[in-house]
Amino acid sequence: MPFLSPGLPSSDLPVADAGAQPFEHLLDFRTFASLRRMVSHQKSKPLVRRADFMKQVTLYLPEVAARIEESDFGIVHLEVGAMKLATRDAIVARDLVAVRRYLALIADLFERADAELYDAIRISFLEALFLGETSMAHMEARSMLSRPMENVLRQAEARLEKSRTAVL
Repeated sequence: MPFLSPGLPSSDLPVADAGAQPFEHLLDFRTFASLRRMVSHQKSKPLVRRADFMKQVTLYLPEVAARIEESDFGIVHLEVGAMKLATRDAIVARDLVAVRRYLALIADLFERADAELYDAIRISFLEALFLGETSMAHMEARSMLSRPMENVLRQAEARLEKSRTAVL
């Protein structure tokens, strides 16, 4: 860890952008408790990477693996997007058994995902599938989300609402 040189006064340190919120405002106790549980839970399970995601999908959800085209292979957001499309189709068809299967696999992977897979699940699955959706079928599917996934989705909704009100 680098230390400040004796000739560099501490007032020369970069000041946080006035528009940026301090860390304390981004983290409430509920989120902190969820993160704490997630970290302690992850210590007992190995991290899941993109290749592990593809293995799980291929083994347990071959119908989803069939949706992944050669041009999409190797791009984690597109691979996770195939999972989103399969889940969306199951939601629209009201195939709750398939929705539960898909969400159960995603929930297990989400809790153990490395940073790249975590972001792909957050953006290309959760946000792409649920943000702005108000149909009864989507609300029913959303009620099946794990608590960590629901928390992440609520944070995304809060950011979206904040950006909408900032424009007005």
